[in-house]
Amino acid sequence: MNLLDLGGTITRDSIDNLAIKQFDSVIFDLTDNLGNMQTAKALEVLDGLIYNKEPVQKILVTLYNHFKKLYLCSLAIKSNKDIAISLGLKPNQTFLVNKYKKQLNFFKETELKKILEEFTNLDYNSKNGKIDLEIGLRSILCKYCSKN
Repeated sequence: MNLLDLGGTITRDSIDNLAIKQFDSVIFDLTDNLGNMQTAKALEVLDGLIYNKEPVQKILVTLYNHFKKLYLCSLAIKSNKDIAISLGLKPNQTFLVNKYKKQLNFFKETELKKILEEFTNLDYNSKNGKIDLEIGLRSILCKYCSKN
């Protein structure tokens, strides 16, 4: 793709089309889609990760860690604690605080706790052969994209 093909204007979409996003950035996109009730987009992000050969177990662990940080962020706010310190962020990572706070608007503290429990149960059940990990992950994503 050539910048001239884009009419000389560089947009976020043109950058996204040309660049490969970091894995953690993609997880933020997936979580944004969950919070905005955009099931198709959330599953599209998941499909993209799988297409790019990311192991489903790694995706699950990363999602678990992301939602754990959202939960800890929620607790920090509730307790008037510094979010960056509570999350153990490095000085060059403090920009993440605003991203986490923005995503907190999508989920209640009880929902975050429930999602973490579901991820833990999925991990356990997949390791015991009770459910396919990818199917279970898709099920959880669909469930939280369609919450009322």
